[in-house]
Amino acid sequence: MTNVVAIQQFRAKRPPLEVTEADKAAQNQHWIDCLIKVARHQDQHAFQQLFTHFAPKVKSFYMKHRLSETISEELMQETFISVWKFANYFEANKGQVSTWLFTIARNKELDYYRKNSRQVPTSELVSEDMAVEYGEQYDEQLHLEMGQFIPQLPAEQIEVIQKVYFEELSHQKAADALNLTLGTVKGRLRSAINNLNKLMRGVQ
Repeated sequence: MTNVVAIQQFRAKRPPLEVTEADKAAQNQHWIDCLIKVARHQDQHAFQQLFTHFAPKVKSFYMKHRLSETISEELMQETFISVWKFANYFEANKGQVSTWLFTIARNKELDYYRKNSRQVPTSELVSEDMAVEYGEQYDEQLHLEMGQFIPQLPAEQIEVIQKVYFEELSHQKAADALNLTLGTVKGRLRSAINNLNKLMRGVQ
């Protein structure tokens, strides 16, 4: 017990290791290599590495969106079924593995709400407060990638994105500013998020 306490105290006092850009790139390359092995050879060991690392984070993502533990577990499993089936769709030159994987996770959540006739909590779905390693890196990468695709959205979707997510207006205030109904604003936001998800996945 004394040894355990000593180790815990050492860890508590030890300064956190700095994660360099080279470390991040090497980590992402490892996950890319795993996906390539899954895509080309159905490599179960590579898939298990992806699952062991990301599955708890994906489940935590769902639970942070107020889904039950049971539903979160089911959606996590569905997410990794898609990772296994569609690993060959990942394009390494388009971003981080974590970004691609959590885009799949967000789409599973959207599908869940639609299938169960529940209102999609749009403001939560575009929140990048996800349990991902190097979370700030993920946030920055996702914002950069979203920024590339926003100009491809229809003008009416861009204007609601601008009001709600860049000017940080509430849905009602955005509706007032645009002279639209609240339902119209929410509908355009949902459409915008769906289109961004498709664009980020390379789906036309």
